Amino acid sequence: MVPDNIKNTFYYILAAFLMVLGVSFNAAQAQDFEEWKENYLQEFQEFQNEYDKEFYEMLQKEWEDFKSEHSAQFYEKPKPKQLPVVEEPDSPNPKPEKPRDETDPKTEEQQPKEKQPFPEADQPQTKNKRTTSNPQKEEPIKTEEDREVNVESESFTPSKGITTDFKPNIKKADIRSKQLQYFGIPINYKYYTAYEKQLEKPVNRKAIAEFWKHLSTKDYPSFLEQIQQVRTQLSLNDFGYAQLLHNIGTQIYGHKSNEATLFTWFMLTQSGFGTKVAYKNHKVHLLVKATPHVFRKSLTMNGSKYYDIQLSNDYPTLPERFYTYKGRHAQKETRPINLLFEKFPTLQQKQQQQNLEFTFRDSTYSINVPVDVQTVNYFKNYPQADLELYFSSQIENNETHSQLTKSIKPLLEGKSTLEQVNLLLRFTQRSFEYQTDTEQFKAEKKMFPVETLYYPASDCDDRAIMLGYLLDQLTDLDYIVVRYPGHLTLAVHFPNEQPSGERINDPITYNGKRYYVSDPTYFGADAGMIMPDYRNIQPSEIFDL
Repeated sequence: MVPDNIKNTFYYILAAFLMVLGVSFNAAQAQDFEEWKENYLQEFQEFQNEYDKEFYEMLQKEWEDFKSEHSAQFYEKPKPKQLPVVEEPDSPNPKPEKPRDETDPKTEEQQPKEKQPFPEADQPQTKNKRTTSNPQKEEPIKTEEDREVNVESESFTPSKGITTDFKPNIKKADIRSKQLQYFGIPINYKYYTAYEKQLEKPVNRKAIAEFWKHLSTKDYPSFLEQIQQVRTQLSLNDFGYAQLLHNIGTQIYGHKSNEATLFTWFMLTQSGFGTKVAYKNHKVHLLVKATPHVFRKSLTMNGSKYYDIQLSNDYPTLPERFYTYKGRHAQKETRPINLLFEKFPTLQQKQQQQNLEFTFRDSTYSINVPVDVQTVNYFKNYPQADLELYFSSQIENNETHSQLTKSIKPLLEGKSTLEQVNLLLRFTQRSFEYQTDTEQFKAEKKMFPVETLYYPASDCDDRAIMLGYLLDQLTDLDYIVVRYPGHLTLAVHFPNEQPSGERINDPITYNGKRYYVSDPTYFGADAGMIMPDYRNIQPSEIFDL
């Protein structure tokens, strides 16, 4: 509570100020003023609870110097830069098939392809993918307006946006209204202008503690309640919620500001997530618990790992050494941010049609898939994590992913289980250019299927994720994910008909079942055929996801 002497001083100063201005009140105005005065004092009281106060006291003293940890590399050696190709057996009329990265001026499919950058933050764009169609079958190139299709959810209309129902506990406090564009969706929210505090200089533990104290003495529960409304309507997972808070913080305090990072830290902590904040060279950094494992710099403390997760395109990287605290908020939970999707977020979809063609058993198949560039944009800064994220997330309710499976499903009808897998292999082998992540993005980037459809090239892990998704959605087959020193692929268990023939390699025995390698990167390979480099070695690791 505010001491009486401070209250009295406040009253005297305010009364003198009003007298100088010559302000007079009638009875009704006086009553309003008294109500405003009490609300003002309530808003700026010492702390809303004892736990925030205890945490503030801890922040003032328990900081130490720490060294950042680096994630181990997922692959033991670099991925192959050239797409491996199945050697065709000798025959009277051989019809060898070339990988798409070989040059053949006689066909359209071997023409060089322009590199594709990441989509822009607000309006991601993409160039047409090259198809394998013959020139006489090629359709005219569509304009940007022709390719884009806006899709809206039946239960929620993203284009109309969200206006939150803000119910402040401080009735007379000054409130500001803002509109945020969240991946094309306008979000109208409110906050107390008292939030707008600048971090004291220099940046140190005292300045950070005072910023925590400032927000802790404001009515933050009502603010978080309205943000939860947005989270529910957009079906955001934990990372989407954290990103939303960071975007709001950036809008309130400014781009790249320390205050925006501290605001995100405060609100995530009050939301029950395990967080820490660190500083070095006058820059503040956010660290959070996360699951599954993230390939970013981190800190291990008291048996928990805190990651330097990137919440925006230009988020600062955690330095090698930094200062942070050992304690935590005594009242709040410290659960990790779950990166998996139980339900895909509702976004303002902006789609572009992509044509994909591939050949299987001398037949050419052509499918058209609407690729949502807003979803691609959503994944732009998504943390790179363990394979569980890509194989266990529920993404089938995304428009692009669901349309992909709907387009391929008719092609599997009437085929045996083995031939269905071989057709899916041809689709993933032939529909996309091959290029390693370091060549395309200058860093490792595992991609969800929508990203593989959008970007001009993909490598082994992207194709394995794509094939795994298609197997999950279109078959009942059990499969495992197999990692070799520089390669990722799948192996499928066939309960009835099994691969056979001279070129079929021995299966992998796992938990008493036989799994045949089914490689979406080995160009022209059927189920059961292993790349020459990996035929006589044991997998580095097997994942049953």
